[in-house]
Amino acid sequence: MKNVQRLAMLALIAVLLVVAGCSSGSTPPKQALQDAMKNMENINSYSSQMSLGIDNLELPAGVSQNGMDVTSVVLGMLKGAKLNIKAVYAKEPQRTDMELNLQLSGTTLTIPMILTAEKLYMKLPALPMLELPESAAGKFIELDLKALAEQQGTAAALDTASAQKFAQELGAIVLKHFDEKTYFSNVKAKDANLPDDVKAEQIIRFAIDDNNYKESVETIVNDMLPELLKVMASNESYLQLIQKSKEDIEKMQTDLDANKASMIDFLNENVKVNELSITGAINKDKQLTYEAGKVNVEYTDKATGNVSKINVHFDMKYSDLNKDPKFLYDVPTDAMRFEDLMKQMKLPLGL
Repeated sequence: MKNVQRLAMLALIAVLLVVAGCSSGSTPPKQALQDAMKNMENINSYSSQMSLGIDNLELPAGVSQNGMDVTSVVLGMLKGAKLNIKAVYAKEPQRTDMELNLQLSGTTLTIPMILTAEKLYMKLPALPMLELPESAAGKFIELDLKALAEQQGTAAALDTASAQKFAQELGAIVLKHFDEKTYFSNVKAKDANLPDDVKAEQIIRFAIDDNNYKESVETIVNDMLPELLKVMASNESYLQLIQKSKEDIEKMQTDLDANKASMIDFLNENVKVNELSITGAINKDKQLTYEAGKVNVEYTDKATGNVSKINVHFDMKYSDLNKDPKFLYDVPTDAMRFEDLMKQMKLPLGL
């Protein structure tokens, strides 16, 4: 039963992520989103800027260590935390450059990254707790993703085409089952609080809140999850992508069929969605140029009475769509291999 509950919680997150990735002229809002999803397939490159902020985070007290409540310490560090990400993406050859800036407890950490089809380069911040050797100072660390996947028997996880197709099918399933009048709406520009440099032909909002949450739970459990599991079980490349066997998915299907009523009760009784929303701006070419989202959710463990709350917001702006990408960094020729770093730090390679 725990697996089924976990699957239901993940499905709520999947709904947000799918709509976040495809928000989109006077076209009906649901159809506009579907058109935008199709158009995303034709975007070969873009630049983006994203920000994420934690407005509130509350978790039950954790296990004390040496008289210290670890959960309280972590929450103190995360209070008011902000993450800003600058990125440049190209489909062919596959590459994404990112600059992550994390503001945490008055300190800003900057992490440059380069991700290609086969390798990840990352420059680690010089934090005392990491105890990095001097030889790694200021250098990119190189992780061979292809070799790592082959060692772990998960080479299919690098199949970008399968990953994109899976995301598209997931998106189609989500949009198929959520009613347009209940969850989707057009938003006037004056009410959308768009940045001044964002021009939009249509602005759309998808929202789950206290008024339609129970209906969304019925949709997720009775319609969306069964079809999603069916699609996953019928495609070997998807199974390899998520590192599950057909038997694993069939067991999830069996558990779901046997526990739909209790799963619906669990989500209705333990989870409260104050707001789960995405506002997306679409340009004249029906391409996503801006999106902003809010997640305000509470979870109550009825057995213990413990309450967890999370309230975060994010926004993302896209530019230079299908233009020649201007990458943030040069691919390093003097990067330190991850294996060498682990040896110098006397750590096992399995970390």
